[in-house]
Amino acid sequence: MTRRSTFAEKILNASAGSIVYIEPDIVLSHDNSARVRKLFQKMGGENVLHPDRLVVVLDRKMTGTVNNMIQDYNSIHDFMEEQCVEHFFDCDKGICHQVLAGFLHQGLVVVGSDSHTCTAGALDCFAVGLNKTETAYLWKTGKMWFRVPETVKITLSGKFREGVYAKDLALHILGMLRDEDVDYTLVEYHGEGVKELSISDRMTIANISAEAGLKTSVFPPDDRLADYFGDYAVQGVWADENAVYRKEFTLDLGQVMPLVMVTHQLNDVKSVAEAETLEIQQGLIGACSNGRIEDLRVVARILEGKRLASGFQLSVIPASYDIYIQAREEGLVDKITKAGASVLGASCGPCLGSSHMLNADTKRFITTTNSNSMQRMSEVGVEKYIASPATVAATALTGKLSAEVEYSGEVYGYWATPVVAVRIDECDDRRRGYVWNYTDVNHISSGQLFEEKQSYRISIEDSRAMVPHLLAGLDASFATRVESGDIILAGEDFGCGKLIKHAAIGLVEAGVKAVIVKSVNRNFFRMALNHGLLIIVAPEIIEAYRSGDAVIVDISDGKVNVNEKEYCLPEYNPIILEMIAKKGIMRL
Repeated sequence: MTRRSTFAEKILNASAGSIVYIEPDIVLSHDNSARVRKLFQKMGGENVLHPDRLVVVLDRKMTGTVNNMIQDYNSIHDFMEEQCVEHFFDCDKGICHQVLAGFLHQGLVVVGSDSHTCTAGALDCFAVGLNKTETAYLWKTGKMWFRVPETVKITLSGKFREGVYAKDLALHILGMLRDEDVDYTLVEYHGEGVKELSISDRMTIANISAEAGLKTSVFPPDDRLADYFGDYAVQGVWADENAVYRKEFTLDLGQVMPLVMVTHQLNDVKSVAEAETLEIQQGLIGACSNGRIEDLRVVARILEGKRLASGFQLSVIPASYDIYIQAREEGLVDKITKAGASVLGASCGPCLGSSHMLNADTKRFITTTNSNSMQRMSEVGVEKYIASPATVAATALTGKLSAEVEYSGEVYGYWATPVVAVRIDECDDRRRGYVWNYTDVNHISSGQLFEEKQSYRISIEDSRAMVPHLLAGLDASFATRVESGDIILAGEDFGCGKLIKHAAIGLVEAGVKAVIVKSVNRNFFRMALNHGLLIIVAPEIIEAYRSGDAVIVDISDGKVNVNEKEYCLPEYNPIILEMIAKKGIMRL
């Protein structure tokens, strides 16, 4: 019987869990290209292997650009010219994810040195973010490894009510998946409700995948997409009917309500109706999440003929220069600015908190940009809220959290459960033979594996100095007893939280042979493997293991034995085995 494949399995031509080594179709980078260039040259790179596949966009220019950034820009200019990179876009042309959309068609493998590269999943692409080292490796070799993700299927039905938008759906899904085990999965969107979503809507929804802990998301190649690309017939890659999914959900668009995410505490998602009345002083609409022409039309309609609340500062960022021109031609810019808002250039600067937008009196800030943006706000005591362009615009008119259409009494049904960090008692010996048994512990964070403050004190090159601090936040006995060849077993969401490279580098230095888990944080998995730490995602092994069982890992043969019962692992490309043996991608 022929196996029914998901989108990911089809486009990567391997079963879920396998690790493949392929050539992506497009490689995106932005201002961090200066750092990528240095890493490329450190690897011995001289000429980019496929300059025609590069799309490089300088999208973070802002007023008051500092001298070192100007030097980086000049470095990128020179390098792009040397390498004959045709698709290079200087400042103010647009935000990279919007510019990238102009080079896409269905069924591509797209990678980028930014987490929101997943936005391209709206266009039937396998689109994922990579780090700078991986991007440099791609410039040199043209190839990269990928773990084929398992897939979650979300089936949409119905239509949005008035005053409800794609951003509300994105936040709804973010909250819905919060307590689900969806690490390193891809979401496929199915159902009649998908037809109700424009390509702009789909980009907004796909954009939030990174914040949801997903590898990426993808929408089908349908009539909407065919019209977007100007095709007469629907083309592309899509899952087989009756494909095997890790989890399935159904969602009626008519049940979605205006939502807001509170990011300064537990990242709670609430309905605007149930959130307490909050005075808000500043707002930002646009960027790569919601800066398309459809978003600006909504904002202009709400603001037209009105004035912002006294003291409220609202900034609007078109996602590209072309969108700005279109907005000006449609009269949207006039309507927005006459209400008292500012329309800024197409730049990521404000999203990063690296511009001078915030007033001294700002206590609360509402924005359409996602939760890993504007991280510096919390450092100066500013509370951040995320909502749709309509909710931000309505709030700007009142100075208080408001929705365009009020749905009184509606309560959002999903709430995040706070994760309490587990710490192993001194009398609780978790080592049996060469196996460390944490199978009952979920959400072991990167910070528990290696304390963050130590990462500032110990150089990334001094791997030996990391060993005494390993697992200090989980099991104080680990660092003094770990031996070469040991194996760690753990539960769900391994390596979650802030990414700390020392955790993986230190475990490799200590000689840990493998980490076997139920599920793993997608960013930690890539970082760990790139530094030579083998992580095996095998929930069946974790569930079968009993304290004292013998565990034998033979990655070259693709097998793990637990008390002589054999478990076959997905396919690992030989280059991955070499990378593990050489302790990292930089040594390949």
